[in-house]
Amino acid sequence: MSSFSGLADERWSLARAVDALAGAARRAGRPGLIWTAGTVYPTVSLALGTAWPGKLLEALGVLPLAHGPAAAGAAVAGASTDVFGSLLLREQGAGILLAPILFLVFRLVAGLARVSSPQAWEEVCGRTGRPRLRDVWRAGRGLTLSALGMWLMLALMILGVVFLFVGPAAGLGRLILGASEGTLEWVVWVVIFGPLVVVMTLYAMVVSVMHQLALHSLAHNRRGVASALIHAWRITRNDPWATARTIVVDLVLYLVILGAVLAVDRVLGPVGTGGLATFLFLCLSGFMGVTRAGYWARAYRALGGLSPDDNVPGLTPSAPAPAAE
Repeated sequence: MSSFSGLADERWSLARAVDALAGAARRAGRPGLIWTAGTVYPTVSLALGTAWPGKLLEALGVLPLAHGPAAAGAAVAGASTDVFGSLLLREQGAGILLAPILFLVFRLVAGLARVSSPQAWEEVCGRTGRPRLRDVWRAGRGLTLSALGMWLMLALMILGVVFLFVGPAAGLGRLILGASEGTLEWVVWVVIFGPLVVVMTLYAMVVSVMHQLALHSLAHNRRGVASALIHAWRITRNDPWATARTIVVDLVLYLVILGAVLAVDRVLGPVGTGGLATFLFLCLSGFMGVTRAGYWARAYRALGGLSPDDNVPGLTPSAPAPAAE
């Protein structure tokens, strides 16, 4: 029987997942403009890289419900861990102003997913020595709208659950607190909002994993959004232990980079070198994105993701790696 660490002969044991992450990190470690695509590559996060759930919770009245645990839980529910999502929705109306950038961003995201597969990466390296930003841009041709549509569909899935569950729970919590004049704050948190935050976190993590797997399914097979999401869901539920260890290893990468960012901020912040700190943060974010793309490309194949290389009838022939000019 499998476990979290996995069996020695499993294709995607914990040890092999760690090795895959280390290999992806070594491959992404050489600085280059390809890190620009890495800064916008999606991460496994609670809000799919947006502040929408947090803003919705605030609109529903959850944020001011309490100054203590309830407010902290709402803040966690609105957390974002990727640069693009934070930038896109930092101010009201910024999403509309930055809408044209969506096409550039999602072409880079899809292209990086395409180039990050081991076979495509080696093909590009064989011609140019290493993948470049222009290679990523070419690889994303024809995938931009599909990648954008998939992101929007998954974001709506999270928002739908927020409307269905968080709204009524917020109303019930306000009703109880109003009747008790705030004396039942901790009870409301433990009984209502605590379990709700846990369930929402798990749900959003599953949706984020589906986003990663569907993105690589899309890049490999150039299939439709619905087909890629169904494929991703089948992979996710096929082996829950393998899916769990994939997430944990990915989160370890995030925590390591987060620690490096905090260290940079602590060292450079007091001396007023904000510009240098921002540059280093973007470099770390770009490195993390390229590493994550390579890691999930390997995880996609190890978890059973299909590619035209498998010669499965009905799949679109594999697109060649972008050619150098």
